[in-house]
Amino acid sequence: MNIDLLEPGAAPGLNVLVIAYYFPPMGLSGVQRTLKFVKYLTQFGWRPIVLTAGDAPYYAHDPSLMAEIEPLIEKDYIRIVRTAESGAPAPKLAKKDGQKLKLPSARWQRIRTKLMQTVYQPDSRIKWMKPALVAAEEIFKSERIDAIFTTAPPYTDFLIARELHERHNVPVLMDYRDAWVSNPVLNFYATPFHKAYARKLEDACLRASSAITVASRRMKEVLLRDYNFLSHEDVAIISHGYDPEDLRDAMPLVDKYRSPEKFRLTYGGAFYVGRTPVPMFEAARLAIEREPALGKDLELVFAGILQREYIRAAEKLGLASIVRSTGYLPHVEDLALLLSSDVLWMTMSDDLSAPGKLYEYLGTGKPILGLVPEQSEAEKILRDYGAGITVRPRDVTAISGALIELHRAWRKRTLPHNINQQMVQAFDRRTLTKELARQLGLMLDR
Repeated sequence: MNIDLLEPGAAPGLNVLVIAYYFPPMGLSGVQRTLKFVKYLTQFGWRPIVLTAGDAPYYAHDPSLMAEIEPLIEKDYIRIVRTAESGAPAPKLAKKDGQKLKLPSARWQRIRTKLMQTVYQPDSRIKWMKPALVAAEEIFKSERIDAIFTTAPPYTDFLIARELHERHNVPVLMDYRDAWVSNPVLNFYATPFHKAYARKLEDACLRASSAITVASRRMKEVLLRDYNFLSHEDVAIISHGYDPEDLRDAMPLVDKYRSPEKFRLTYGGAFYVGRTPVPMFEAARLAIEREPALGKDLELVFAGILQREYIRAAEKLGLASIVRSTGYLPHVEDLALLLSSDVLWMTMSDDLSAPGKLYEYLGTGKPILGLVPEQSEAEKILRDYGAGITVRPRDVTAISGALIELHRAWRKRTLPHNINQQMVQAFDRRTLTKELARQLGLMLDR
């Protein structure tokens, strides 16, 4: 199948049903991958028909994300179908406090994850399966569906795609944003039976798929290890990425957030199970004790939702004056804040994936401080980047040392900017979507 870029204005000719519970106007990083695939698939011959949840409870909503695909919806290059029911089993946890949204505490996240995954398999969105299948049948009646693309989590999306494949014999491409059974951070299994059942579900979904994509090399290695019927050629790696158009749109807003008199480290995103800013706070406290001038210059900014427990942790360490949270920002403003910063930092606790936000960091060209596991994919990416500094996520002494060195470089105006541009450009969302279009085409050719 030819996947060359279509001529400007040319209508895509093949229909792909995109099954994605999380989709704008929901916000946060989990929707970005799917949104950009949907946006750019239209340039490679595919018309996405997105099946997604209706008015679902969620931590953040960003209507501006829909705005970038509205012109394509108006041309009927993209169609969005929202179910009447969201399938969410719990009341809305995101509450408004002025203009800020609150995430549940890390402790409550852990408790809720264990409760939900003990009761619901494969996840708490399983109740969405029935309304999604009803809506999908209506789509099949009105549209010719050439392929199905399904992305997870939630892993319920995979079950829906498998059922539709069995009913209509349409090939399915399964896209892993995060690993499923093998992911100890996101998934909890109360008993061996729970894990065995989840593995049975994943096995069945993989066998029903015609193609598989994963967001990291480590995820591919784990899939091949756990399911020996898969071959190396069955699983393609399509990483997360960044959209140069978003960065261009953010540039005029940079001055709104610029603070040239401060040494600004910015964290983009939220803290979920397994990730915490506390080691960074402890390292900042230690670094300031070792080098008091840092305390006058340092500003730790959180471009997103910072839970109250972490604000209290910063206060207890005497960092209240240097820690600032913006609350949830529209995506383009979030990028403007990243572009206005001196150093971007990230943290992760597992080696299965690299957070989606890392790739937007790469697109900014800013120095990046990565608190990442040794020999993880994120560590390799940051080393190849050219302006990345990596330390272990809970090594407070090493983190404090990195802060001191970066601060000294900032004062001398010698922060690293030796970016590997060729490597960064490989993560352009349109380039990544071209590879997805190629995988969809190969699936049809089989």
